[in-house]
Amino acid sequence: MTTRTNETASTMRALIGGKGGQWLLEETPLPEQLGAVRIQVHAAGLNRADLYALEGSYTANSQSGSAFTAGMEVAGVVETGSPLAPHLPAGTRVMGITIGAFADYALCHPRLIVPIPEGLSFEAAATLPVGLITEHDALVTQAGFTGGETVLITGGTSAIGLIGIQLVQALGAGKVIATTTSEDKRTALTEAGADITVNTKTESLATAVLAATDGQGADITLDHVGGELFTSVPEATAIGGRIVSIGRLAGPATQVNLDTIAFRRQKLIGTTFSIRTRSELADVVAALADRVLPAVAEGHIVPHLDSVYPVDRADEAAGRLRANTAVGKLVLSFADAHTDTTPAPSPVARIFGSIAQIGYVVRDIEASMQGFINCGIGPWFYLKNVKPGDFTYHGEPSDMAMDVAVANSGDIQIELITPVNDAPSMYRDFLAAGHEGVQHVAYWSEDYQTLYDRALAAGFTVGQEGRIGGEDGRFAYLATEHHPGTVIEISDLGGSKKFLFGLIKLAAANWDGSRPIQEIDARLLSDPDAQADMLAALG
Repeated sequence: MTTRTNETASTMRALIGGKGGQWLLEETPLPEQLGAVRIQVHAAGLNRADLYALEGSYTANSQSGSAFTAGMEVAGVVETGSPLAPHLPAGTRVMGITIGAFADYALCHPRLIVPIPEGLSFEAAATLPVGLITEHDALVTQAGFTGGETVLITGGTSAIGLIGIQLVQALGAGKVIATTTSEDKRTALTEAGADITVNTKTESLATAVLAATDGQGADITLDHVGGELFTSVPEATAIGGRIVSIGRLAGPATQVNLDTIAFRRQKLIGTTFSIRTRSELADVVAALADRVLPAVAEGHIVPHLDSVYPVDRADEAAGRLRANTAVGKLVLSFADAHTDTTPAPSPVARIFGSIAQIGYVVRDIEASMQGFINCGIGPWFYLKNVKPGDFTYHGEPSDMAMDVAVANSGDIQIELITPVNDAPSMYRDFLAAGHEGVQHVAYWSEDYQTLYDRALAAGFTVGQEGRIGGEDGRFAYLATEHHPGTVIEISDLGGSKKFLFGLIKLAAANWDGSRPIQEIDARLLSDPDAQADMLAALG
């Protein structure tokens, strides 16, 4: 097998689906996407959904086209960083979820990967991401788990089930009950932390669970099996309990006695990741930070690795998964493609240009202007009660109004903003969070639409946007997860805004200290006559 290095690689191996009943190992170009993190894939976890995608019965929301690079669970090394993730520079060992994991290199959204805890191999790390997000989302976000509750996990010896058992124990369950259909696998359930084990081939699920819970049943059932077994799940779940349908190892078709669910006042919750947006998936990954990833780092949740296959034996791994003989996760190895596991950090290319403005959000705008004047920065041009046109906050219209003051310090413009009403805005959020000071850095462009499209392509999301002046006065504030509070603004520098900003810079360059604060009419932003009057006043 030919190895590749960062300097010479231009193509890579990838397992391609959508061309028949098996994956095809092909040479494909290295993937590139502005804003994405590119990683050297060392190991990739094999999941049921990968088999379903191969069969054509599962299509991820972000997957397009009939042919696709397979795989969704990955562990490797950051080769190319992203401006969205300065905390993940080149050389960082990471694990996470993505589209196209079964390849030598994969593109990952920065919010869908996390650092690998110390002491875990790539193969071990590749067993964790899908299980952690699936079980935590189902247990905590969907079912509302609280400490001390009894949890039933069906299909407990599946790779996800074994993660679920450990996760529930780490989060403080009162009792964990787990099922298997093989007496030989019962020990694996106990070793993972199950208090009670049930062999559903030889025991009644409902009878065993009720016996273990003094007739009460489980507060939460995480079901990975479906099929015929699901008919017993409501009876095994407590009054007021929650049932989360996660997987369907025994098939999607089942029969349910609705009287049981109604009389026991139970909640039946379905969940899947296939149709979730990238933003929704990012929230699921972010939810692991508080308790789950620390539990992994502390050894309370450990990987269950069944076996590792080289990429050219991927079909054998798929056959083992179909046969249900694995205990734990099957992993494909791509390590032989990478001789260098620690790429040298390199600067991230600027995607917005140079910073043109530093924006402060303050409570007392006149006091703030005076503070800058005392430092020799002025004159200030002060606009009151500015109401941007077409203003939206997280996509919803808002009647936000603000006082604004601007001045230049050399080539950098300083902007002061004070919201003057209670309408929603990121400025109001900033102050409500207890902040005061730098709230944004701004980049300007006379080709605003290209800048806007580039930001979205890089993975940024818009927190608020609108326009000041005419159609060439658009602006947008982009959420930056790595630095809460301080965000990026992109702004159109066309027409009247370019004129006004040029005059402000000229005024600062020739300022003699007189008239440090000049209140101006908002008409300057759009009225050519008002602009001519100001130009005449400045000489």
